[in-house]
Amino acid sequence: MGFWSNLFGGSTPEERAAGVASQANARARCEARDTAENEARAIELLDRALGNDPGNDSRAARQKAAITLVLANEMAKGREAWLSISRDYPSELSLALEQIGVCYHLEKDYGSALESYQAAIRVGADAGHLADNMEEARKGMAAFG
Repeated sequence: MGFWSNLFGGSTPEERAAGVASQANARARCEARDTAENEARAIELLDRALGNDPGNDSRAARQKAAITLVLANEMAKGREAWLSISRDYPSELSLALEQIGVCYHLEKDYGSALESYQAAIRVGADAGHLADNMEEARKGMAAFG
């Protein structure tokens, strides 16, 4: 065994650097693949939420897809989904406005969140149910000026 092998476990500094670079490249490829898979999944969920998935176009399936988009941090797609659901199911307008408010809230756009919550109440949502969300949005607005 050579000097470097005894000190560093069998490889030269150049070989170790090449190994580290190879691991970094493998991680980057995995992250890119995961990102592409997540985007494809978000597009699939949006299609379902918009009613474009014939096997899953019920109101419940569309709402579940919209909720999953929000949980996946796809707020713009989530808002689009809830608007589409409210157009196709007018009785769901208050729920859609509430969920749009949640999207804005999670993005820390507290003014838009509060407007959406108030609009939901105007069309029939339970004000008591939204009171905590509205209070948090007001606090958020005050904290950020």
